[in-house]
Amino acid sequence: MAVPRRSLDGRLFWVLGLVCAMYQIFFVRSAAGQTAQLSVNASPQNTQMIPENMFGIFFEEINHAGAGGLWAELVNNRGFEAGGPNTPSNIDPWLIIGDESNIIVATDRSSCFATNPIALRMEVLCESSGNDVCPPGGVGIYNPGFWGMNIEEAKVYKVSMYIMSSDSMDLTVSLTSSDGLQNLAAYTITADKEDFKEWTKVEFDLQSSERNPNSRLQLTTRTSGIVWFDQVSLMPSETYMRHGYRKDLASMLANLKPKILKFPGGNYVMGNYLSNAFRWSETVGPWEERPGHFNDVWGYWTDDGLGFFEFLQLAEDLGACPVWVVNDGASRNEQVPSATIAAFVKDVVDGIEFARGDPGTSWGSVRAAMGHPEPFQLNYISMGNQECSMHYYKENYRKFYSAIKASYPDIKIISSCDRSTISPVEPADLYDVHVYTSSGDMFSKSSMFDSTPRGGPKAIVSEYAVTGNDAGRGTLVAALAEAAFLIGLERNSDAVEMASCAPLFVNDNDRRWSPDAIVFNSWQHYGCPNYWMLHFFKESSGASLHPSTIQVSNYNQLVASAITWQNSKDGNTYLKIKVHLFPCPGIKLS
Repeated sequence: MAVPRRSLDGRLFWVLGLVCAMYQIFFVRSAAGQTAQLSVNASPQNTQMIPENMFGIFFEEINHAGAGGLWAELVNNRGFEAGGPNTPSNIDPWLIIGDESNIIVATDRSSCFATNPIALRMEVLCESSGNDVCPPGGVGIYNPGFWGMNIEEAKVYKVSMYIMSSDSMDLTVSLTSSDGLQNLAAYTITADKEDFKEWTKVEFDLQSSERNPNSRLQLTTRTSGIVWFDQVSLMPSETYMRHGYRKDLASMLANLKPKILKFPGGNYVMGNYLSNAFRWSETVGPWEERPGHFNDVWGYWTDDGLGFFEFLQLAEDLGACPVWVVNDGASRNEQVPSATIAAFVKDVVDGIEFARGDPGTSWGSVRAAMGHPEPFQLNYISMGNQECSMHYYKENYRKFYSAIKASYPDIKIISSCDRSTISPVEPADLYDVHVYTSSGDMFSKSSMFDSTPRGGPKAIVSEYAVTGNDAGRGTLVAALAEAAFLIGLERNSDAVEMASCAPLFVNDNDRRWSPDAIVFNSWQHYGCPNYWMLHFFKESSGASLHPSTIQVSNYNQLVASAITWQNSKDGNTYLKIKVHLFPCPGIKLS
């Protein structure tokens, strides 16, 4: 609960007293008939400042969190690259309309993009009249998106594609229901021979006349000939901050008021093999020129529309501090020796130049060309993903540390090693901590940092979650345990700098990990209990922590915290008290 310290009228006192009475009744009934006593020292002279960037979010490309999720692109495998570099290849989830007697499709290497050599060749064997008549609706191809496209009534969708053909063309691009029977919007491209003899970009809008959350994009014709397609995109015209993010999902993030955004993942950054690791430089520039890559850890292709630039832009849009997890030359099954790590070191330094360099620099000019001439505020680099035990990590880490600090001495570098290993020889500004455990153990970890020595590098608890049987797909018990853990981090914020939960998103059609904070499909979304729990901490970053104690005889499963913060909208200073009891005797939560 929160009440303004300077504007407590009689009604608010009444509400406060009622809530306190409810707390007391709850504790009496829950703690074997005993009453808990909560004491808060609300004096401004005896406070501890919580770090400005204390609580935030961690994004990993898992569970189709980005591709088919936060990134609003509706076409799945837009560049036909997901089947690999050898042709002919699998074009899944694209499918044909018609049969082999009237249409033949196959991939080849005729694309105009050197980094995306694969294109789709469609040969139509039927006509609108004559001996080989096409079906009434024509033949062609369609894309169902990521388990259906959510098309809303009266909304506008931007279509972009590359076409090449030496034949005359009468091509209909349409949005339809999943069975093709309901037509929502259509646009016809007509051309004479030679009009598209070279690769040509075609762009137009489609406005839907009806709503269907399980739609598809289809390209059909009743004209014989050969046409090539590449980089077929369908985007809603309305996206979060007009930057390409799905509005409903990005708004869920914004409502948490996160102070940090750690990205683009953990295992996703590493890959099972380095050939499939996240390479930042291949995810910037025009989307048509991004090669995409197979997310081999979580088992699906991503076109990398949600790339390095988009993560930095998202952090800026959310008012969050970006924390970039870099690939330090290690995958889950490989590691680059220190003797040959220099190219990986340079790659990270180049990435910082992309984010922070002046438009006149090599990589800063690429960022500026993408529409952001001002530097991004990138101040944190996380070295790898819990790789301290790997053979070359420490030696490689020193090379990364020295190179980054030489060019950007203000950047704070986060080590994957624990606090005990950090020294002048093994320097770090922060050290990374991951906590995945049961609900009971998570609650007990509210005291995890109580005995941590003050002074020296602070922790960033960049991944934490209750897992296991009591976590399910997101339970109240798990959320309560995580809340208790965060109260412990508040209390120990002189030893902990930042924290973020994980994982953030799950597409309900592709659960690779549970639980997750936000569940969605093509048209729906909801927050799990741990998502809503985070709202109790969104004013904590930069707030004043007041000493508080809570006591009850023979019961130690209670934690509490008290903060004050100033509301920027009304200028009032508010007091918020959080009390958590776990577990609740005699009460079963699920």
